[in-house]
Amino acid sequence: MDILLVDDDALDRELFIEAINLVGKGHHVKEAENGEEAISVLTSSVFLPQLIILDLNMPVKDGRATLQELRAHKKFKRIPVCIMSTSAASFDILTAYENGANLFLVKPLDFNLLIEMLSSLLTLFGKHVTLPNLED
Repeated sequence: MDILLVDDDALDRELFIEAINLVGKGHHVKEAENGEEAISVLTSSVFLPQLIILDLNMPVKDGRATLQELRAHKKFKRIPVCIMSTSAASFDILTAYENGANLFLVKPLDFNLLIEMLSSLLTLFGKHVTLPNLED
């Protein structure tokens, strides 16, 4: 599964990638440290992920603005976006879904819980979810 991981925290990105690699082989992860970089990665390459994992609170362009831009863009609007944030605030959750997030997960503090969460997420989106053709 091709994944775009967008998070400003380098340690979080490193832990996510380590957890994804422990979950199983065959996952290709591209990284971006903010929303502006994520949009640049998507528009300047042939890389079209099957899933975007997006943090909310980032400098330059946060996850909220990035999600809105993704949903407004013809080529990217159908890519599933999973918000993964330290925030569990009702406002953030509601706003994320209203702006087109497919899922909202609160980042676990425990690495084993992160592995469990990512295993469930990647199994769901990699094996069970039927996605539209993103190329159309």
